[in-house]
Amino acid sequence: MQELRLDVAGRPIRCLVSGRGRPLLLCHGFLSSAEEFGGRFTALTACRRLIIPDLPGNGASPPLRVPHTIDEMACVMEELVDRLGIDEFDVAGVCLGASVACALTRRCGDRVDRLVLHTPLIAPALIRRFYRAQVRVATVPPVWRAVVALSHNRTVSNLYKRFVIAEGSIDARTAQANFENQVRADAAAAREWLRDGVHHQGLDVLRERRRPTLVIVAERDQMVDVERLRRLVDGRTNIRLVIDRAQGHGWNQEAVLRQLSLMQGFLTAQPSPAEAAGHSMAG
Repeated sequence: MQELRLDVAGRPIRCLVSGRGRPLLLCHGFLSSAEEFGGRFTALTACRRLIIPDLPGNGASPPLRVPHTIDEMACVMEELVDRLGIDEFDVAGVCLGASVACALTRRCGDRVDRLVLHTPLIAPALIRRFYRAQVRVATVPPVWRAVVALSHNRTVSNLYKRFVIAEGSIDARTAQANFENQVRADAAAAREWLRDGVHHQGLDVLRERRRPTLVIVAERDQMVDVERLRRLVDGRTNIRLVIDRAQGHGWNQEAVLRQLSLMQGFLTAQPSPAEAAGHSMAG
């Protein structure tokens, strides 16, 4: 992948670019980076030109001079695609990055055709009460300082991911990448993004859009209210909801392999091998 550093909103944004075809902007999740997200989906370069930024305050992109709200980060992403000379494009987002993807889609309107939301934390109505309460307590300033310190302890980090986030196993490569990303993330930016993210209303984008949208969620997700999501999108013919029955909120390499063909089929408007074979998923 080619690495670019562009001045956006008066701050350098680092992004990875690879592939050919219609641009697809990937918005990574909380405490993540372009490497972790992009490295998993390099197969998409066969049908898309991937634009994968380190969102502000994450990876190698420094924090903004303003609060890291969902709308502010989407504004930066809009300026990024403009700087790259991109007019029309597709968007994908994972976890809290799905909220950024929704906000960017709202800002750019008809410039965005296909939208992919993975494990979407996009509205309070879709976030389980326990997780919202957890965020409310964890982001109180004195508590947050302790949370940051504990997140830099590899053992504590692994236990939290295994039993709270992933509800199962995570491969060693993913665990290492996750730990490195959370250590180098800007703590203040992370707190601002998390606090705003659990209150941000991105659900209207799904309700108002008429263009193709793919939503992938795990049946055992402890953060996303899967049943409520199912009810809210029921009957909307432009939205395809896929529920991975073998995965929790975190996703390992096996989950990526199951879901890649789904995304490839969606992006190329062709039935995917995963759809034909089932692969423990349900639409």
